[in-house]
Amino acid sequence: MSLLSNNDQVILQAALREKGGFHLATQWFFGWEPLSYQYVWHHIPVLNTTFLGGIGSGKTAGTSASYATDCLSIPHFRALNASVTAKQAELAYDMVDAWSENNPRFKRLIVERTLRPYPILKFYNGSVYEFRTAGQGAKFIRGHEYDRINYDEGELDEDGEAVKVLRGRLRGTRPDGTTRMARLDVTGTPAPVEWFRTRFEIGLPGHERATLETLKHYFSMRVRTRDNTRLTNEQIELMEAEFPAEYAKIELDAEFPDYGMSTFPHNHIRACTDPSLNDEMTEAVSEATHPKAGYNIEEWPRVGTVLMEFPVELGHVYVQAGDPGTENPPKRNAACVMVFDVTKVPSQMVYFHWVSGKGSYTPFLNSFKYAMEKYVPEAKGMDVTGTQKALDELGFEAFGLTIDPLYFGGLKDTLINSLSLALAGHTLRYPRIEGLNKQLMAYHREDDKNEEQDLVMTLAMIAYLKRFVNPETAKEKRGSVPPPRNRHHRTVRNGVRR
Repeated sequence: MSLLSNNDQVILQAALREKGGFHLATQWFFGWEPLSYQYVWHHIPVLNTTFLGGIGSGKTAGTSASYATDCLSIPHFRALNASVTAKQAELAYDMVDAWSENNPRFKRLIVERTLRPYPILKFYNGSVYEFRTAGQGAKFIRGHEYDRINYDEGELDEDGEAVKVLRGRLRGTRPDGTTRMARLDVTGTPAPVEWFRTRFEIGLPGHERATLETLKHYFSMRVRTRDNTRLTNEQIELMEAEFPAEYAKIELDAEFPDYGMSTFPHNHIRACTDPSLNDEMTEAVSEATHPKAGYNIEEWPRVGTVLMEFPVELGHVYVQAGDPGTENPPKRNAACVMVFDVTKVPSQMVYFHWVSGKGSYTPFLNSFKYAMEKYVPEAKGMDVTGTQKALDELGFEAFGLTIDPLYFGGLKDTLINSLSLALAGHTLRYPRIEGLNKQLMAYHREDDKNEEQDLVMTLAMIAYLKRFVNPETAKEKRGSVPPPRNRHHRTVRNGVRR
């Protein structure tokens, strides 16, 4: 007995690209109607697309509906939503899952759901929709052929090698002998990443880099937050109030950033960013039954990584720094705690916590104390300038902390110089963390009064403090005392540990 009603069959026939009925399928199965640009993007007969969208422009909704419609209307269709982080890749799953829960017409056509090690939806007609992290150079996307792949938040991939690998997975035929679609979509927000900008510009009609030849194979679209007619003016104004002008152009207008002569050259920032650490974390927390001790990660939608910690290693030497604050990421004055392993060069980040303060210093102090107890740092520093000065006495007295206070008033230039030297010498190594790299790339020493810089300053303290630690002397002083026990953690999604 077919799971499809007569109405289902009529709608799915109309939904085929040559019939132009994408909107009919989304209304019937999802209770959702596409905006004009979402409709165009779904039906465009080009096999390489780049969709730049502002916050709330409908990238995730449009992508999810487009891919789910293909799975419903084309038998044995294989779709993949991939990203540099698992959380980002799973946003589309959350949206499709919500549609299915709210519409029995759609829900009964999903015959199997798998959540571990990554979400997979299997449909009545043999189609499959997967949601997973790609990893460095798409190392986790091997062994399958796909009809269609969306590389979500592609701008977070610094070198673009993953796109080449993903394109190689788009080939072959389906079990019924039909040729696979072979469409590669890249969606995201503008960033100073050369391959991403080039891909967008050669597919944008009217752009000087777009030619008749490139437009045969590439199509690009820019959608501002204001283009989403379902948002009210008040909602948009509240979004704008959260961003400085230069960030609003990026996050709301989907314009590529022009950071000008920023303090830290972008090529040095990229050289210190090591995506293999992200892959190490993914593999460690993805072991469903036996997660590796000492690893932990928390990711927020649109913000990225806010917590990442690696195991303590016996005999290694650590340096810790903290910048107090009471706001929540990604706002200015959101606290940060970092720990680096300085045993060898380059020094490697082992703890990063962009703290959600919720109006209090307590979450920051808890994080700082936790990191001290776990890594037993040889040097530990904190900015205790201005309004944060009281923490030196009140907070530490209550929490039993002893630190090396740093007063930015006389040290700020020295701290920034230390960070400049460390980045230029590639003596720091840290995972791909969207918020950190954004702040580093946008930082201007001469005009930083209104910039979001808390992560930059925490990293600058690390660069400064590690200059005064001799790992060999520190190891001799410690002797063979074992480090604190590594704890078992599971990754956090939506505030709940898995």
